[in-house]
Amino acid sequence: MKTTTVTAVTNQKGGVGKTATTINLAGALAEAGHHVLVVDLDPQGHLTDGLGLDQAPTGDGAASLYRALIGEYTGPVADLIAPHSQPSGRLDVVPNSIEMFMAVRELDKQRAREHRLARLLSVFRDVYDHVLIDAPPSLDILTDNALTAADGVVIPVQAEDSSLKALRLLLPQIASVDADLRETPLRLHGLVVSLLRRPTNRLADSVLAELAKLDGLPILGSVPLGVVVTEAWRYGRTVVDYAPDSEHAAVYRAMAKALEEAR
Repeated sequence: MKTTTVTAVTNQKGGVGKTATTINLAGALAEAGHHVLVVDLDPQGHLTDGLGLDQAPTGDGAASLYRALIGEYTGPVADLIAPHSQPSGRLDVVPNSIEMFMAVRELDKQRAREHRLARLLSVFRDVYDHVLIDAPPSLDILTDNALTAADGVVIPVQAEDSSLKALRLLLPQIASVDADLRETPLRLHGLVVSLLRRPTNRLADSVLAELAKLDGLPILGSVPLGVVVTEAWRYGRTVVDYAPDSEHAAVYRAMAKALEEAR
């Protein structure tokens, strides 16, 4: 039996489709029959909103990811989970709360602060086939927690020069986490090119050519700019559920297959 694969979806540059990638990759995996858990680690809470779920409760001792990370919630970790849907498999969520904006400050006070998320997620090993972490758009302690807890990384980008610059910051951060915090190196599953305008212009073509040259970072898929992603988000659904025959759904299914084959 295959064990749980934990994947961090990360890029410190905002607006690259990170949360949409997490939601719709998870949806495609669940559609394929897998049990999937997504973790909303971004203080902005977009993943929780994008799946149409309520924010986690707040206050002392509340069953929330924030309170669990800082050690103020010590109850069953399963109580952090909110069910979303059951296509062929299952899609569950660890939702965010507004208090997550205080997490960076509070985690700095904790022992083994980079390993807090890994310890929480260890409970779900062998319960879920896949755990996807929507990391925040920053290179901070929360992102370090995501990278320490994960087995591999998916990096959303756009066909813009700013994505190349962001990668030059992110990849050394991953290497640093590998060297200082992990026993085994993270697996770099690859890049997801999001919000790609069709037909592509010369700038996009040149950036895509540069991305294709990156050693050990294959392009897992290119998601075209389209209204179906936004519409699915509005209704709290995944693209494979909302628009199953769309090109976007086909791209997410192909990425899900690649991630599953890498287990």
